[in-house]
Amino acid sequence: MSTPSEHDSVPGKDDKGHGAAVKRRFDALIQPYIPAYFPVAWKMGLSISALILVGMTLLGVYLLNDQLQRMRQQADSFGAAIATQLAHTAMEPLLAEDRFLLKVHINNLVLSNSVHGAALFDRDNGLIDQAGEVPPRAVPADGTVRRWRDAGEAMSTYFAPITVDHNRVGAVAVTLSDRSITAAQRQVRATMITATLAMGLLAIIASFLISRRLAKPIRNLLAATSALQQGDLKYRIQERRNDEIGHLIEAYNGMAHDMLEKAQVERVLQRFVSPSVARKMMANLDQVTLGGRDVDATVVFADIVGFTRLSESLAPEAVADMLNVYFGAITTATSFYRGTIDKYMGDCAMIVFGVPEEDSEHLFHGLCCAVMIQRLVARLNEHRARLGQTTVEFRIGMNSGAMLAGNLGSRDRMQYTVVGDAVNLASRLSNMAGAGEIIAAAALIDNPNIGSRVRATEYGAMRVRGRNEPVSTYRVDGVHALSETLMEQRIARFLAEHYVEAPGASS
Repeated sequence: MSTPSEHDSVPGKDDKGHGAAVKRRFDALIQPYIPAYFPVAWKMGLSISALILVGMTLLGVYLLNDQLQRMRQQADSFGAAIATQLAHTAMEPLLAEDRFLLKVHINNLVLSNSVHGAALFDRDNGLIDQAGEVPPRAVPADGTVRRWRDAGEAMSTYFAPITVDHNRVGAVAVTLSDRSITAAQRQVRATMITATLAMGLLAIIASFLISRRLAKPIRNLLAATSALQQGDLKYRIQERRNDEIGHLIEAYNGMAHDMLEKAQVERVLQRFVSPSVARKMMANLDQVTLGGRDVDATVVFADIVGFTRLSESLAPEAVADMLNVYFGAITTATSFYRGTIDKYMGDCAMIVFGVPEEDSEHLFHGLCCAVMIQRLVARLNEHRARLGQTTVEFRIGMNSGAMLAGNLGSRDRMQYTVVGDAVNLASRLSNMAGAGEIIAAAALIDNPNIGSRVRATEYGAMRVRGRNEPVSTYRVDGVHALSETLMEQRIARFLAEHYVEAPGASS
């Protein structure tokens, strides 16, 4: 018993492989001639035109063949009638063996313009007499009609038997020229082809006009989709239709309206929570629930020194304007270093790094952000002092470590924030920092990944409320040269965008 080897062919498999290879070769052959973009109006127009042309061609061919067949039938009926009449006329002279009268009948028949030849045969198919053209080897037994050509001209010879009491005593042959039929056929063919081409041309023009009309709402939808991709959520299709395309247009307008409302809500929401939190909330509205997760992140507290005393000497509007200016600078520094404004608490800003978006460099980014805040505040103070406006100084405390991040509060009112001992320590350190200082826990600076990139001075051990043991701290003075260069460029760009003259640019 033999088993099939791997080289044995499988029925049908070779055929499929050959068919696939042919298809690949055909695709490769026509691919260079297929445009990358082909408008739907052209597709519809060409498709409709092709259908109309095929239909008109088939109809023209049918009508032409039918007309030619009718003309041939009429010609054959005429030829058969002449042959039958000649057979009836020649019956008596043939029985009487009157050769002269038979010749007279044949010659008189050939004198007609429509008859080009005539012949008389006996009962044994022998030729008795002929006049004009007859086909070579003309034998009545060949059939009732014989087609042949004489000097390139089409001829038709019609045969009719001569019978007496149902007995065949001879036969006649009458030859007619097909010249008139051929000319009539040629004229009919030209007329039909001209009519088909004219109707086809009109049909193509009409089909393209109709296709453009039908494709117009598709072009409108394409323009609307392009506007949507470019962020224009206010674009609307004004056309109204009572068909499926009209329902599609209404669906698009409704979708664009809903997206615009969602975008507006998201923009408003981003003013109260961080953009990343707002995007997550809008993307999963059904999943906004209470709860949190353990994360490793960095938190920075930036607090205004002496704000209570300062606010007592200023009008509420002036206090609000001043806070907006400084908090705008803090927001800019936060966004540069991938941080998130967790909340503003009066004169204090709470900033987190590493949540809700993960950041493997959250500790270093938090340090850079704190340094940039102090640099920005110093430059803003120079500018405001020249204008005679109130200036403030910030004290910053920061820490990094394990904390809980998530939606906290109640089911009716919740807030995305971080809580934990690491957060509390950062808040305590900010309260113990001096004006213009950045105080960080020693564990942050001792981190081998951070120590070489930060300039810091040992600040000493501090007793922090809520802790039994003193906390070792450092004062952060700056970061390494490359980061400071990039920081200064960002500060200069911010000041150039918000002020005509950048603070510190005085002579």
